[in-house]
Amino acid sequence: MFKKRIFQIFLVLCITLGMLLMSWQTFPGYYLKSTSTFTSAARWELELGGQWKLYPSLQQAFVTESKKEINPNPSLTKGKTGYLPSSNGIKVAAKAFQVPSDWHARSLLLQLNGIYGECTVYLNGVESENRLGSIASEGGSGRIQIPVNFLNHGEENLLFLEFDSPLSQRNILFGSKFPREGKLTGSISLQGVMETSIENPSVQVEWEGEKAQVQIAWQLRHHQFSEYGPWSIQVVISDGSAEIAQASTMIQGVESPVQDVRLNLEIPEGKPWSPEDPYLYQVYLTVTNQHGDRDDLAFPLGLPILKFKEGQFFLQEEPFSIKGVALNPEEEEKLRHEGNVGDWLQEQKNKGYNLVYFLGIYPDETWLGEADKIGMGIWVELPGSAMVPEEKLPIPTIWKELFRGGTIHPSLWAYTSGVGLELNSSGAGEKYREKVQELSPLPVFNFPLTSGNSYAGSWGIIEQPDQTSPSKNLWPQEEWVRIVWAVFLFLVALANLFSKSWGYKELQNKKPKRPLRRAWFWQETALLTREMTLAALFTTLIFNTEIPWAQWLPQQWPLWELIRLQSPWLIWLLLGCFFTLGRLLQVGVAAPGMPNSPETLGLAVWLERRFFWNWLVGVLWALRGWGIPLFIPFAVYGFFNFFFLPWKIRDVRRVGGSYRAFLWVPGIIFLAILLMIGLYWSDFQYFFKIILQMDWLGEVLVWEELMEKLKFLQK
Repeated sequence: MFKKRIFQIFLVLCITLGMLLMSWQTFPGYYLKSTSTFTSAARWELELGGQWKLYPSLQQAFVTESKKEINPNPSLTKGKTGYLPSSNGIKVAAKAFQVPSDWHARSLLLQLNGIYGECTVYLNGVESENRLGSIASEGGSGRIQIPVNFLNHGEENLLFLEFDSPLSQRNILFGSKFPREGKLTGSISLQGVMETSIENPSVQVEWEGEKAQVQIAWQLRHHQFSEYGPWSIQVVISDGSAEIAQASTMIQGVESPVQDVRLNLEIPEGKPWSPEDPYLYQVYLTVTNQHGDRDDLAFPLGLPILKFKEGQFFLQEEPFSIKGVALNPEEEEKLRHEGNVGDWLQEQKNKGYNLVYFLGIYPDETWLGEADKIGMGIWVELPGSAMVPEEKLPIPTIWKELFRGGTIHPSLWAYTSGVGLELNSSGAGEKYREKVQELSPLPVFNFPLTSGNSYAGSWGIIEQPDQTSPSKNLWPQEEWVRIVWAVFLFLVALANLFSKSWGYKELQNKKPKRPLRRAWFWQETALLTREMTLAALFTTLIFNTEIPWAQWLPQQWPLWELIRLQSPWLIWLLLGCFFTLGRLLQVGVAAPGMPNSPETLGLAVWLERRFFWNWLVGVLWALRGWGIPLFIPFAVYGFFNFFFLPWKIRDVRRVGGSYRAFLWVPGIIFLAILLMIGLYWSDFQYFFKIILQMDWLGEVLVWEELMEKLKFLQK
């Protein structure tokens, strides 16, 4: 009888797992439209954005893509069609492309923008000799040179991108490298350049009255042996109709493949860029050598006049108050997908906002370019900077390239280097901010964890609109489920109370009579419902728990958010099966050492007599709607487990057994928890400080709210 029940539990577990896998939901990704701030007349460019094939592994991608002619539609290894750039997490992406045969005389660069994670690039194979290089970034860009002998000019080439999770995903509180996926949210292209190309321009503007002193810096990269120098460098600033400023110089070759170049220009009557009048000049950079090889780069230039000093922004020496609106990643992805970036920015400006605060992401060039044109400020919260324990704070220099690239955008006003860093040891968050500030030309801030709808300071306010708040109730049926479940638990408790009394010796009864079988049935039901009650509490914790500061920390834990996309009913049933089998494992280890070696489920049912209080936990769960915090049922469950432990030990000893064997499985679990605490010690320290700062006493008592509801019932 008992063996049949165990088989049924395993069957339910397998069916639940199968249904969960078949109905598995992933993040609703979007194809992201992306533009570039830079233009070039001398470069040849092949746009690689659009349709790609996505795979779970590099080998599967290579086997499928390299044998398409033999097997164009493989049933086992085929990947799925996706798009880049995209908001979806990606493990491996593959694309076939052709390079025109007349490109063989040029150096080829693979340009990747908006990289989150580590991206390793392979061409025409996936072995070490096919590896072109890798780029690790937190929303920045990178480029990889492709050797000429790697390409099949005029024929098909296979490009593979393998991603790994970003460092920020691992550094946050209880962060994990899983899922081991990255993102490419910006444009991707293949560029054909001459022997020397212009890279990484930056701008610095100083005002002397009405004169603007402009320093433009960039890097010259020599892709072949630099014997074709010297190079003639020219910078021209135009207002669209005429040349406003010009500078030129000659650069001699050096042994290094990269040369830093700086030129200073003066604009006598410079027209400043401001939110009211976002005036933009145009910059033209040109490099040529004596053989006529040429590269150029053009981009808009705004002359900012916004300054930050003594905790306040100033516009032309007048105090300027920030009124910002927060934008979370999900909303940002929708706007880019729909191509509504410019319209949305103009709409926010019409509402009276002068700044957009990007939550945890670095804005694409599409946002920065439109903000430059419209006159909207941008405040960037550096990716992965929220809720980071002190030992995991990233090295500040990883933001250096982002800061450098941001200088060409007058709309970029400030950075946030940390959220919640005040919970680290005294002064650690401020020290980190100071280190980041040393590298940043813009002001850098830290913000505390807050459950409010705004960040505010002497500089102004950043507001959280309603649409950026995450969903708080992902299991809406819980409200009536917990009431029905509490009633069911009470009925099970009554059924056990009025069932036939039986003892340990009855477990050896091979032909039990109907009253004993009925008593066993209700005791088995009590065991299953107790484990399902515990599973229900965890399901509620996953799907319907409101984190006070969640609106400021969207998409913080990808693995957690992925679980929250699944069916709460299947997760509840799955956890219930796991908890039940865990209990049977605990009892099964001890059963052979008990007198007469009873069956595992039978011994578990006999021990279940001391868990008659389970209905009370169900009632407390049902009272969540009346203000009882979720941790109260958890606490009561744990309390009664320990309170009745002496009685459980006495019961086992009375029949001639030893309770030590029942402690093996809990002991192993306890050691595993201790090991996890040791591995994540800094995370647990940080989490403990969060608990200490919460108003937990008020949540436990909640007298006022409860009393008001009780008075309402009396009326």
